[in-house]
Amino acid sequence: MDKMAEAEKEIRSGGDWRSELYGFFQKNRRKILVSLVAALVLLAGFIVAQVARDAALKDASAKLDVLVERYDGIINALTADGPADVPDLLDGLEAFGKSASGYPAARAWFMAANIYHERKEWERAREAWLAAAKKGAATHLAPVSLFNAAAAAEEAGDPDAALETYKKALAFADFASAAHAQFATGRLEEKKGNTEAAIAAYQSVIDKWPQDTDWTNLAHSRIIALELGKTE
Repeated sequence: MDKMAEAEKEIRSGGDWRSELYGFFQKNRRKILVSLVAALVLLAGFIVAQVARDAALKDASAKLDVLVERYDGIINALTADGPADVPDLLDGLEAFGKSASGYPAARAWFMAANIYHERKEWERAREAWLAAAKKGAATHLAPVSLFNAAAAAEEAGDPDAALETYKKALAFADFASAAHAQFATGRLEEKKGNTEAAIAAYQSVIDKWPQDTDWTNLAHSRIIALELGKTE
């Protein structure tokens, strides 16, 4: 009986998972400790970075609120020469737009572009809207900014840049002025004498935005006119 008991004890001791685990930790304790410390350092770094990002976002939002308040106070009274504090506001908007990121930066550039638009400074408006689209590439402001930049390029007398920028706007998911942007590409192709490209662009308006009757009706009329012109 003593021999059987000793054998059972030996089996239990050899198959005890706790003993195996203890042995594993003893053998690899240095590696495990280093890995644990590294994981804790990474976690601490992540927490610090997240806190810093949250603080930066809060600070950016506060600064943006001040700029928005100033913008709202002058936008309806803009003229070519006034109000007097417009240049200072533009400097503030552009400096903030360059230093910030994401939506706050895009919003700042968007406001600056609107001011340039109201003052009919088309090239500056175009540049500011392009900056808004770049900073806010992941926001709803991107396609709207590109659409406005294209319109400003037309006003500035650069139809090629306008056409390219309308197409960039249309590469985004559907937005409020998408049908208008598509029609504009057809109009610009038509002006360049690219009849087939113009017809294709107008047809896209009809196919993609059938509910937007204003632009689809115009697209229908232009297709008819161009088809008739081809047969004359």
